Amino acid sequence: MKILLTNDDGIQAKGLIDLYEILSTFGETIIVAPEYNQSTKSHSISLNTPLRVRETQKNKFALLGLPADCVNFAINSKIGKKPFDLVVSGINDGANIGDDINYSGTVAAAREGFLHGVNSIAISIANKKNPKYKECSIYFKTILDKIISIKLKSFFLNINYPNVVNDKIKGIKMTKQGSRAYGQTIVPKKDPRGNQYFWIGGSDLTYKSKAGTDIHAIRNNYISVTPLITDYTDSKRLKLKL
Repeated sequence: MKILLTNDDGIQAKGLIDLYEILSTFGETIIVAPEYNQSTKSHSISLNTPLRVRETQKNKFALLGLPADCVNFAINSKIGKKPFDLVVSGINDGANIGDDINYSGTVAAAREGFLHGVNSIAISIANKKNPKYKECSIYFKTILDKIISIKLKSFFLNINYPNVVNDKIKGIKMTKQGSRAYGQTIVPKKDPRGNQYFWIGGSDLTYKSKAGTDIHAIRNNYISVTPLITDYTDSKRLKLKL
């Protein structure tokens, strides 16, 4: 296989490095990842800013740009010479569940690959406290082996891993997107010169942990695998008479 590995946490992220070791056992793996952390940048691409790329090691490139830029550049510049068979984005530091999918640079990078006709996977780990990237990447090998064995075609998957040791994992569940909505809090602050500035809140999250969702799965120590699509059309509204 020819694999493109990227993320939104940056070229130095531990999750990227651990996942690279696993993916390299499947075939040639090329990393094109952001130079700096680009979390929550969603599916932006840099149309008005030039991209700068440096090779940090053989087959490892740091791009001064956004997660979707990394995938777009890697595919269209033919940096890997041959077409990629798979795009993998992760391992993200923190879950990408529910409404996170709309904000996530991790998911956006995988989506960019899928939009270019390449099978793509986003993978995240659910807890930022002492994330077990090594265990997550080892379990991901099992999932990828299964995907290859069943010859799955044309897929865009969002995988979330509960942050527990592997012997506490209860299994893998196919799930639908749940609801994890960000709150409406705006937090005012003052800088040392007395000028006001603001933080958009984010700690006041609301969860709907319904059975069958990604949230419910990881809360119960299952690995969540959510198949995603890129067609946003609300088919039920196509019959509206306006």
